[in-house]
Amino acid sequence: MATSHIHEATQLLANAEHMHMCAFTDDRLLRNTLRKYKLKERVTSPTTGLYVRQDYWSRLSTEEQHLHIARALQAKHPNWVFYGPTAALAYGFAVPYNSLAKIHVMHTKGACRANGLIKHRRFPEHMKATLSNPYIASDIAVPNPAETILQCLCTMNFSDGLCIADSALRVLNKSKEWLLEAVKQLGKQRKGIVQARLTASFANPRAESGGESIARARIIELGFALPELQAPIFDPLSQKTFRADFLWILPDGRKVAGELDGRQKYCDPNMTNGRSIVDVMADERLRESRISRQVSVMRFSFADVCNLVFLDKLLNSFDIPHAIHPFMTQPY
Repeated sequence: MATSHIHEATQLLANAEHMHMCAFTDDRLLRNTLRKYKLKERVTSPTTGLYVRQDYWSRLSTEEQHLHIARALQAKHPNWVFYGPTAALAYGFAVPYNSLAKIHVMHTKGACRANGLIKHRRFPEHMKATLSNPYIASDIAVPNPAETILQCLCTMNFSDGLCIADSALRVLNKSKEWLLEAVKQLGKQRKGIVQARLTASFANPRAESGGESIARARIIELGFALPELQAPIFDPLSQKTFRADFLWILPDGRKVAGELDGRQKYCDPNMTNGRSIVDVMADERLRESRISRQVSVMRFSFADVCNLVFLDKLLNSFDIPHAIHPFMTQPY
């Protein structure tokens, strides 16, 4: 392996990292060098023709890895426009991990198909104008925000779609009414529009995380009454106001606060403000002790949310009321 090729490959990888993307090259000798690096487990290739240092890649989150691949594909294929979950992620919406298994792209060639990591889709007629004037988010070409949300809601189940809808309203600082109108205007004769309308009708920008949105979706699917989100609870002892993820007021006047445990709030630097895990957990325990003076606290994990039998028993054990008219989250 020539020293010059090693240096060029190293520089190519470093430049790609600086641009938050995977590396690629049309140079045959450089590709061979990168493949040899891969055999030595110094480089990984998330999809054909893209390369990234293994050590760097392993430190990225699933969302960051997805966008690194998308940016590289955009550089290789300038006429591609990314849609659905990939576009939603580019806008900063909360996208369930199961929806990030594929990179979603639209272009004028070929039909709808999955090719390894990439899911291809032919440009629909109503979006041809987007080809010449796409929006740009996270350095990739995408449809406008409303179209992106609608694409997700039309193809996702209720809980995944609500995750997108809630976070989109929060990020865009829009109301549910705006979303309902966008779905009405853009969704005529679209496949999946019934599901999209239903999901949009439950959207709420007050949900602070994708986990909270999915938890609320499961609560709705089980037929329980809708909780208030991020409900303020005043503590007269400290003269502080705390917020509960969910709050129900029972028929007899008792209050139950639902608290979703999540590792992110203990580990994500954006949520810990530079504090240690120990400090964050201590603050959380103090907060809960203050809340519990005013209301009953029902704490549950995301694993509990995914176990509908357990979640149903948990909610019933705290006497959470059922909806007067049970919600139907799947169109029939």
